[in-house]
Amino acid sequence: MLAFSGKSFHSYNLQAMNEPATLLLTLFYVAVLLLILIFDVRQHRILNLLALPALMVALLAGLARGRSDFLFAILGAAVGFLFFYALYWLGGKYYGPGALGFGDVKLAMLLGAMLGADQVLITLSLGMIVAGIVGLSLLFAGRAEKRSALPYGAFLAGAGIVTLVWIQMYPVL
Repeated sequence: MLAFSGKSFHSYNLQAMNEPATLLLTLFYVAVLLLILIFDVRQHRILNLLALPALMVALLAGLARGRSDFLFAILGAAVGFLFFYALYWLGGKYYGPGALGFGDVKLAMLLGAMLGADQVLITLSLGMIVAGIVGLSLLFAGRAEKRSALPYGAFLAGAGIVTLVWIQMYPVL
């Protein structure tokens, strides 16, 4: 989560990208999310080695910007974690273990810390919608079955990348 004067990451504009720290942090976030996407597609795993250090960087970036930004990053991480933990628990209860991996919960927490509380639910929803469309398309095309596994984290990471780029190009006023 990047911010100036208590404003969340989404309040940036392209001019803010000229600040070296902002640019480097954004590039770091995109690189981490790309690696998570690739590993999840290939191995159906989200590596703690990627997600947890990136979570610490996101929280420290909020702290470096000031108390309100740090609290906003913590709130974003909590919202992402709690929302996806609820889905993890419901999936396990109604579809059995492995319906949703705990790595997806940690990724949701990471996205919340990166983007802040105001953007994490939108980002997670985007990832869920795209995953649903792809899943249904595979089902209708006969390339998947009802119990086939999709690398859900890849869709969440992709949505995170889209959100990071979108926020920079079209800031919300």
